[in-house]
Amino acid sequence: MNEKNKDVIIIGAGKIAYSIVPALQKSGYNIAVIISRKIESAKRLAGKFGTRHYSDKLGDIDIGGGIVFLCVPDNQIKATTKELSKLKLRLSRFIFVHLSGALDISCLDSLQKGKGQTASLHIMQTFPSKRRVPLIGCYAAVETDNKTAEKTLFDLAKDISLKPFKLKSNTKTFYHLAGVFASNFLAGNLFAAETAFNKIGNINTNFFEMISPIVFSTLANIKKTGAVNALSGPIERGDIQTIKKHLAVLKKDASKTNNNSLLFSYIAQSLKLLEVAEKKHGSHFTEKEKIKIVLKKEMRFIK
Repeated sequence: MNEKNKDVIIIGAGKIAYSIVPALQKSGYNIAVIISRKIESAKRLAGKFGTRHYSDKLGDIDIGGGIVFLCVPDNQIKATTKELSKLKLRLSRFIFVHLSGALDISCLDSLQKGKGQTASLHIMQTFPSKRRVPLIGCYAAVETDNKTAEKTLFDLAKDISLKPFKLKSNTKTFYHLAGVFASNFLAGNLFAAETAFNKIGNINTNFFEMISPIVFSTLANIKKTGAVNALSGPIERGDIQTIKKHLAVLKKDASKTNNNSLLFSYIAQSLKLLEVAEKKHGSHFTEKEKIKIVLKKEMRFIK
């Protein structure tokens, strides 16, 4: 990689910045400046990783070129790029990179029109807080129409031990949905599981200690044999009586608490599991239509 492109500007001091900054530093990249709308945030991030220069003004970008990482929230990317495009910078000497999984590179159009090189780099990992998350071995989607930016980001990703791959802009939403289902919905499902568990009452058992073996075993089975073959439980067995019992209890609870989210989630996910079970058993899965009728009947009453 060209040495001049080892200069990095970080815009935004949010959660992901606390993981990407040390990874870049460890691989020999120079964090030239950290910029955040709040000077305290910029100072805190810079101080944690020993970066001398920090600011709350985009105009304080005082190097002639490099890689600019936009570590700002998705709803601030477009406005930030417009501000950058109005600065007296030779945009062609910079590669502007946003880290959003939901947005494609069209949100950087104002910089591209000014001859800036634009790209996105999305790391398939979760960053729930400012605690550093190891990036080694994570996959990273590179989206760009610029060959120089593509090579630079592939090199950079490999430098910080990511596994980069090329992603087309028109497929990015499905890519992001894959991450949402795998991570965000997993958290939601475990919250739902904890909610159900807490309805048992006080049995002096830690929920996460109890649930961890089945969660990790499921993940291990999925990794080993795939999601379809890892499926078990009443849907997979075609156990319609147990499913009816679940629905009855969830309906009663929804009426009592005036909250039908558990019931709705159970029905929606059971319908998806029917597809998984059918794929696993093929024509031998004879209970599919009966179960589907039961589930859809209950869904009609959800408001």
